[in-house]
Amino acid sequence: MGWLHSVTLLSFFLVCSVVPAQREWDPTTRQWITTPSTVSKQDSNVQYSYRNLRWPVYKCREDIQNYDCVFHDVSIDRNAPGVYFGYENVMLNNQKRITFKNSTMRMLSETLVNSYGQIELLDLSDLQIEEIAPHAFTNGYNIQELYMGFNDIQKLPYNAFDNIQFLSKLVLDRNRLSSLPDGIFYNNPHLVALTINNNNLEEIGDNTFHNTKVLQNLELSSNKLTHIDLSIIPSLLYGNVSFNRLTKLAIPVEIEILDASYNQINNVTGSNNYNLTNLYLQHNNLTEITWLMHYPMLNLVDLSYNELEKITYRDFNKTVQLKELYLSNNRLVAFHFGNSRIPTLQILDVRHNHLLHVEKNQNQFDTLMQLYLDHNSIVTLKLGSNNTIQKLTLSNNDWDCSSLDVLFGSVHESIILDSDHNCKPDYQLKQNLCCKVSDKPYLDRLMQYIREASIAEKFQRADGRCSAADTLTSIQNLTDYVNQHAGSGLLQSNPQLQAEINQLQVDINQLTYQQTQLDQLLKSMHIEIDNYLRRYRVTKEGLVHPSENLHSVFDHLNSRRAFKEQETKQRQSEANRKKQERDTTEQENRTLQIELDAKKSKQEELKNVTRVINTNVKKLEARINRNPHASRIQ
Repeated sequence: MGWLHSVTLLSFFLVCSVVPAQREWDPTTRQWITTPSTVSKQDSNVQYSYRNLRWPVYKCREDIQNYDCVFHDVSIDRNAPGVYFGYENVMLNNQKRITFKNSTMRMLSETLVNSYGQIELLDLSDLQIEEIAPHAFTNGYNIQELYMGFNDIQKLPYNAFDNIQFLSKLVLDRNRLSSLPDGIFYNNPHLVALTINNNNLEEIGDNTFHNTKVLQNLELSSNKLTHIDLSIIPSLLYGNVSFNRLTKLAIPVEIEILDASYNQINNVTGSNNYNLTNLYLQHNNLTEITWLMHYPMLNLVDLSYNELEKITYRDFNKTVQLKELYLSNNRLVAFHFGNSRIPTLQILDVRHNHLLHVEKNQNQFDTLMQLYLDHNSIVTLKLGSNNTIQKLTLSNNDWDCSSLDVLFGSVHESIILDSDHNCKPDYQLKQNLCCKVSDKPYLDRLMQYIREASIAEKFQRADGRCSAADTLTSIQNLTDYVNQHAGSGLLQSNPQLQAEINQLQVDINQLTYQQTQLDQLLKSMHIEIDNYLRRYRVTKEGLVHPSENLHSVFDHLNSRRAFKEQETKQRQSEANRKKQERDTTEQENRTLQIELDAKKSKQEELKNVTRVINTNVKKLEARINRNPHASRIQ
C-alpha cells in the first residue's frame, strides 16, 4: 500500500513539472493550438485568473497571408481601465506581423507593444483610435512598418516614435491631426516613407525632418498647409503636397516626381535638379515659368489652370527629354516657338486659352503626336503634309474658312476628336467646324475685338459713374480747395465753417477706410470667383464683369445639379423596379411555400394512410400465419 502511494505521488509530480505544454484542437481555425500548462487555455475575451480579473484579454489565433497574428473583435473604450494582449509569458508572443479585424480601439495603450516586443509590422488602421498613450511604443524597438490610417487621432505625443529607431514606413492618412510635435521624427533616422494625407495640418516646421536623412517618399496631400520647405529634405525622391494652401514651393535637389497641384503657388524656387522627371503644378497661381530651366530632365510638366499669359521656347530650351506639356486653362495670348522646337515633345495641350496666332509654331506642331487647340481664338493653322499628329482638337475657335481648306489637305479627318455644333452669326459650319469667310481675317478679328472692348468699357463706366471712388475724389478736391484758401481769413472769421470742414475731414477718413476695406473684399471675391472657375473647369471670359463669370459658375453648378437629380431619379426608379421585382419574388416564394406546405400535409396524410395499410397487411399476415389450413386452401 505504501508502494502504491509513492508511485501515485511520483506520477503527480511528473505531470506537474515535466509536461510544459498541452495541445488542443480549435474547431474555428481547424488547427492544433499549443498552450503552456501555466497559461489559461481559455479563448479570447475571457479573463485570466492570475491577472487583474477586470481586464479583458485578447489573443491572436489566426495566421493569414502577410500577417502571422490577427486579432478579432477587439473592443477597447477610451475610458477602459486596462487590457491584456497575448500570453503573460511574453516569450510566447513571438509574432512579428500583427493586424486587427472587426475591432475598435479608442485608446492605444502600451500593453500591446509591451506584450509583442518582436513586432516588425503593426497595422492599426481603421480602429477608430482617438488617443495614443505617451508610452504606447516604448517597447517597439523592432517595428519597421507602422500603419495608423483611417482613425480619429487629433494629437501625437511629443515622444510617440522615439523608441522606434528602425521605423522605415509610417502611415497616418485620414486622421484629424492639425500639427506635428516639434522634432517628432528626430529619433527615426531610418524613416524612408511617410504619408499623412487627408488631415488638418496647417504648417510643418523646418526642423521636423532635420534627422531623417534617408526619407524618400513624403505624402501630405489634402491638408491645410500654408508652409513646408521641401528643399531641406535632400534625400526626397517622391513628394505629394497637393490640395493644400501653399503659396511658395521649394523643389528638393534629388526629387524625381513632385505633385504640388491644387494650391495657391505663385513662386517656385530650387537649385538645379537633374533627376526631376514629373512635375504637377496644375490649379495654382503661377504667372511665369523661368524657373523651369533648372530642371532639364523633365519628362512631364502640367501647368494647366494657372495665370500664365506667354510661353516662349526660351522657357524650355534647357529640357532634353520633355514629352508631355499641359498648359490648358491659362490666360495665354502668346505661344511662340518660332523655328525652334522641343524635339522630344509628343503631347501639347493649350486648350481653353486666348491664343490667336499660332502659325509660327509649325516646326513644333509637325513633330507632335497629340495636339489640343480647342477653345481658343485661333484663326489660321499651318501643318506640314508629313506631320506626325495622331490626335487633334480644333473646336470653339475663330477659324478662317480658307485656312480650314488648307488644313484639311494636311490632316485626315479621322484624327480630329471634336466638332462644333452651333455657330455664331456670320459663321458657317464647314467640316464640323465653325468658320468665317473674310479677305483679311486678322484685321477683321482685330476690329471685332476693338468693338467688344469698347462695349465692355462702356458697361464698366456705366457701372462706376456713381462709385465711392468718384465721391471720394470730389470730396478730396473740395478739401484741397479749402486748404488753399485757408490763409485768406475766411476760416478764422467763421468757426462754424471750420467745424464743418473738420467733420468733413473725419468723414473723408472714414469713407477712405471703408473704401479700402471694400476694395480688399472685392479683390478677395474676384480671387474666389477665379478659384471657382478653375475648380469647376468653367471657361473664364476676359472682357466681362466678374459677376458674369460667377453666373457661368452658377449655371454650370445648376446644370450639374440637374444632371445629378436626373441620375438620382433614374437610380430611384431602378431601385423601385428592383423592389417591385423583390416583392414579386417574395410573393411567389410565399405562394410556393403554401403549395409546399400543402404538399407536405398531403404527403403526411399519405404516410398515415400508408402506415394504416401496412398495419392492416401485417394483421392479415398474422391471421394467415395463425391459420395454416387457410393458407393451404389458398
